[in-house]
Amino acid sequence: MFSKTRHSRNKINSIWRRAKLLAFACIAFSSASLCLAADATTPTTISFPNAVDMALQHSGVMAVAAINQWRAQAAYQELKANYIPQLTVGSALGYSYGFPLTLEGSAPSVVNFNSLQSLFNISLQKYLKAAKIDWQATSLDVRDKRDTVILDTALTYAQLNQISEKLSTLAGAQSAADKAQSVSEQRFQEGVDSKLEVTKSQLVAARIRLRIAESQGQADVLRQHLASLIGIPADSIQTVPSSMPALPDISQTDDLPARAVENSLAVKQAQEKTASAKLRAEGEQKATKMPVADFASQYSYLAKFNNYDNYFKNYTPNNLAVGLNVRFPFFNAVQKAKAQEAKADAMLATKSEDSVKEKVREDALQLQRSLRQLSAARDVAKLEWEVSQGDLDAVQGRVQNGQANVRDEQNAELDTHDKHAAYLDAEFELARGELQLLRLTGELEDWAIPSH
Repeated sequence: MFSKTRHSRNKINSIWRRAKLLAFACIAFSSASLCLAADATTPTTISFPNAVDMALQHSGVMAVAAINQWRAQAAYQELKANYIPQLTVGSALGYSYGFPLTLEGSAPSVVNFNSLQSLFNISLQKYLKAAKIDWQATSLDVRDKRDTVILDTALTYAQLNQISEKLSTLAGAQSAADKAQSVSEQRFQEGVDSKLEVTKSQLVAARIRLRIAESQGQADVLRQHLASLIGIPADSIQTVPSSMPALPDISQTDDLPARAVENSLAVKQAQEKTASAKLRAEGEQKATKMPVADFASQYSYLAKFNNYDNYFKNYTPNNLAVGLNVRFPFFNAVQKAKAQEAKADAMLATKSEDSVKEKVREDALQLQRSLRQLSAARDVAKLEWEVSQGDLDAVQGRVQNGQANVRDEQNAELDTHDKHAAYLDAEFELARGELQLLRLTGELEDWAIPSH
């Protein structure tokens, strides 16, 4: 009896210990989950320089440009390797009945060794120089893609700042519109205003809600795009508007089109492409006239079971041939056609270079002149906002004197918020144009990364 009681007590204690361990594990897991949830929802403050740095490291565009650069380097090394001996070791074992015939162009042998390298080939020299230019041009492409990423990050970051401030302004406008609607409904119930006034106030409030919905959707898209650029969750991004450097003043008297053509990476790439195409055309043309000399050697160990000793008087198993292989072009219609094709490609590259220069010049001039209009529009929007603030102060003074009602005050406040949102839009459009012009003139990275 005592043994059964002790067994039951031990069993209860064991169950109790397991329950306590399970409860402790649940509490620990819940605490960890809460901590992780808190960490996941905690916004991460991302300054503009950090955003640019993270975007450059995370960008898939930069990765593609780096791969293209590596590919161009490999193409150059491939051509350069023609001047290095190419060594092969193999065997052409086979049974011979009668005279030892060749197997796929090689005499039957136990083992053979071959080497080949180019000694004199003017066409190959031209191709090699063209490939080196192509390789160097990929560094320009990397810089161009780098500017693309910086511009994308800057525009997204700046617009997200502008939308966030605009949403704050629209929130104030919505509050004023709701108050004005409430006042209109109250005055309608008192018989002071008509139903039309209530409908007008409802329309104004509905328009504000529509603008808030549009701005919120735009902010969500911008936040997600910025998240994809820098590689962190969108919900945890918090920008720092003051971290963006001030945009430089752009004069309308400066010759920015000429500066853009001089610094444009697109123009430099077109120039490199033209130089490469001309060298290839020269190489194809030289191939129709100039001789080619290669150094070649071959060693073969020949066996008696291939009947060499029966058909060759001075048979020896070890055989070696070393010498120059010189080829003089006499008539090659295919190569001549290739030379004409390469010449046409060079002409096309030259025309394309001229077109790129003209486009860059026109785009720079268009952006430079548009900044004057965008700056004026920004100034007009700012003055309209300041005037609306003055009107609001005047209405508030009339309300205190009994010459205006609360609805008039709310409408004036609503107009002030509306003018402020319009000013923010105009300011961003001006910043967008300035950033695009900085990229065109090759000054974007110096602005975004001053220490660069």
